[in-house]
Amino acid sequence: MNKEDLHVFGLVEFRPDEGAIFFQNRRLVLLSTSTFGRWNRYLTQKVGEEEARRALLRAGYHEGFHQSVCANRRFGQHAGYIVAPRLAELLGFSLVEVRSVCEDPSRFKVDANFYNSIEAEQHVFLAGLSTTPVCSYQMGFSSGYSSAERGMEIYFKEVRCAACGDNYCSTIGRDAASWGEELARMRQDYGFESFADVEAFWAERRDRAAALIKQREKMFSHSGSQETGADLAIRARTKKAIEEGHFVVREPAMMDILDQAVCVARLNSPVLVQGETGTGKEFLVNLIHQQSARRDQELVSVNCAALTESLLESELFGHTKGAFTGAVSDKPGLFELAADGTLFLDEIGEMPMGLQAKLLRAIENGEIRRVGSNKIIKVSPRFLAATNRDLQALITAGKFRQDLYFRLNSFVIQLPPLRERRDSIPPLAQQFLQEVTSAFEKKVASVSPKAMACLMTYPWPGNVRELKHAIEHAVVVASGNSIEVCDLPLQIRSCSHCEEEQLPLKHGERQVIAQMLAVHGGDRTATAQALNISMSTLWRKMKRHGLMP
Repeated sequence: MNKEDLHVFGLVEFRPDEGAIFFQNRRLVLLSTSTFGRWNRYLTQKVGEEEARRALLRAGYHEGFHQSVCANRRFGQHAGYIVAPRLAELLGFSLVEVRSVCEDPSRFKVDANFYNSIEAEQHVFLAGLSTTPVCSYQMGFSSGYSSAERGMEIYFKEVRCAACGDNYCSTIGRDAASWGEELARMRQDYGFESFADVEAFWAERRDRAAALIKQREKMFSHSGSQETGADLAIRARTKKAIEEGHFVVREPAMMDILDQAVCVARLNSPVLVQGETGTGKEFLVNLIHQQSARRDQELVSVNCAALTESLLESELFGHTKGAFTGAVSDKPGLFELAADGTLFLDEIGEMPMGLQAKLLRAIENGEIRRVGSNKIIKVSPRFLAATNRDLQALITAGKFRQDLYFRLNSFVIQLPPLRERRDSIPPLAQQFLQEVTSAFEKKVASVSPKAMACLMTYPWPGNVRELKHAIEHAVVVASGNSIEVCDLPLQIRSCSHCEEEQLPLKHGERQVIAQMLAVHGGDRTATAQALNISMSTLWRKMKRHGLMP
């Protein structure tokens, strides 16, 4: 994820009916720059320049620490650091230019410029030029943000300031060890005597953040849920998209994944969707596109596994007349057709290595050339990719470019297989049953308990797609009003769990029993009959799995 991919929409939620604004799920108050400047000036006059500077450092540190926690929660671990400069810009403090970053993960070294600093601007306006740097709040914000992000003690120092007559402000950020003799003074400025004080602060702020969440739940959550602020809007959009797409979700973990998709949809960064065949990758891609700012533009897709290298290149980049045998006219490629829309690269792991290099250049430079032409064409689609392959293993095997992987994995969404979503199997089966019976004009109303037990415990290597095909097969061969075990495909009904008298422990036994109890309204006799086990066996298993009332 690049900082340019982060926009204010999706981060800010206005709730005027409750008198509240939220930025990254934290309540926000809008203040003018003059109010900020006058408050700063008043503080300086009351307590002196040195104490005012320390107060601003500490206030900024607190805010930066929380913003980092929120950013990592929303965009994934370490993504928050990449977008840190953009957050400062969106909050209106300054325009940030990162000049250099140390690549050593055990150290921290960042040099950056701040342009149009609100603190420098207001100081000059209210008090004239300064003899020392004045952007204390931003130094504190940067220090707190980076410390929370990297999990190490980090401090920023302003080395030149526009309030001193410079054209812009410059800052350097270093880990504690790099500051040497200056470290003790820096800690004192933030109210810390030792690293133990720093750690205590981190722990206290985490506890306070949890307490604030509970407080906001009571104040602003009408539904009584644990979600507040922008998360409520995201969840509302997710639920609407699920209903419109007829996508069945019963697991909280899966809802969280879809919430992430809705959240990242508002950005412009590439998204890599990973998951086994039939897990719903195409639905997720469509969800991201429909929730994005590009939803009114085209979503153009290509299956990288379905075409040869030469055909795939022509399909992606287009070709000119006479470029090869059969090229009877100019043809635009999918990059051009996607234009300002979205380009979906399905089965990206199957793309030939030679074409991967050309794709990388197109993504990085936003420029392509049609096959047979030297003319450069500017393109700017949003990139979504999906694969059922382990790209890291392909990189190790020399079959996928690592630099392309890093370019595509700004945000990765991993879809779980159906065997990890067993609560969704009954409603999915019923939904597919309704669709198939309507299409086939057959009157099959339900799935019998024993057949459902088979569906619940089958490992589903083909996931949701295989389940749909299984229901289609069962409807075709069913002779009654209900799907029975004998109507299911051979590979499902021949599994040991459909023939044995005992329910196996290894296939999510607790989920099966709980689901069957729910189906039969808690009737243990009917549940035992459906599972083909004795009442004593059912009682024993319910007690073992904590299902006894």
